[in-house]
Amino acid sequence: MSVPTWPSSPGQIISASAGGLDFKALAEQYGKLSVRELVSTTSGLALAQLVAARAAIQLATLVDARRFCRVDMVPPGGGRVYHFQFVQIPATFEAEKNEAADLNATDVNLSDQQATLKMYAVRTNISDLAQRQAAVNLAEVVGIAHGNALNRGMNADIYDVLDDSTTCVVTKGTANDGNVTGYDFNDIMYLKGAIEAQKGRADTFVTFPYASGGTNNGKVGFYPFVMQNITAVQFTTALTSYVATGQISELFGLKLYVDDVYKPSNVAANGARYASMCVGGEAVGWAQAEDVISEIQRWAPFIGFFIVSHVTGDAVTVMEPHTGLIKHA
Repeated sequence: MSVPTWPSSPGQIISASAGGLDFKALAEQYGKLSVRELVSTTSGLALAQLVAARAAIQLATLVDARRFCRVDMVPPGGGRVYHFQFVQIPATFEAEKNEAADLNATDVNLSDQQATLKMYAVRTNISDLAQRQAAVNLAEVVGIAHGNALNRGMNADIYDVLDDSTTCVVTKGTANDGNVTGYDFNDIMYLKGAIEAQKGRADTFVTFPYASGGTNNGKVGFYPFVMQNITAVQFTTALTSYVATGQISELFGLKLYVDDVYKPSNVAANGARYASMCVGGEAVGWAQAEDVISEIQRWAPFIGFFIVSHVTGDAVTVMEPHTGLIKHA
């Protein structure tokens, strides 16, 4: 079926998914066309493709919390609730088997966690006056903005479920003291050990860059952690590459995710999260029903059109004992 001429009527919508799209190839193909030329011909689909592809690229350049999740694709017809199956950690394990004795089996209990799908969306209004500019330039700007917005929504959802950690928790400061106390090497190692005691091999560490607050104007976050420990002996072995390049991929075998979206609104509040740890690809699940999809819709009362990008998914804690939290008491 051929793509209809757009816009043939007010409210007509053309959409495109980012799946399989190559922004560079699309930009080369349509690089000489203005927005008006692109959306007023049978190539109207191309603008939606350009925005979706650029938004997907933007997601790849940001801190994408889905990278440490167990990502399951929700099939068409799968409904709004997705079930993550997992095996509960047994309390005891089988001892030595004695000859001629019956085996005392330890039950392996299957369980599940349910993720209720949500939609994350962002809209940009483009007036007819803006249609004179190059389509690729517009798609670049809108795609970056939409990618940033979708990334923030999905990451915030994933970080919120990390707050559900109750089995492995390290607290800082004293409840109701109104102060901020930063975490240190000991806190990281204690939390890693607590997760290992639950038969999990923690490999992911999530925190935010910097925050200050409280009555003591305390500092907390990854950068204060670096500065507070930069003269310590253990710093020279764990963070040497950070001194040289300003980047670090792992800390004691933990992949590092430093994201300002993770930062709590009040770092001095009781229970404010400072850092999380988990077993990547296992402890936290992300149910994804669709890739980035961008749509364009003509809206005559606005004398222009709307560009809307959205994704559908939801995060859930699958293995809570394999997650950990450093937080204010």
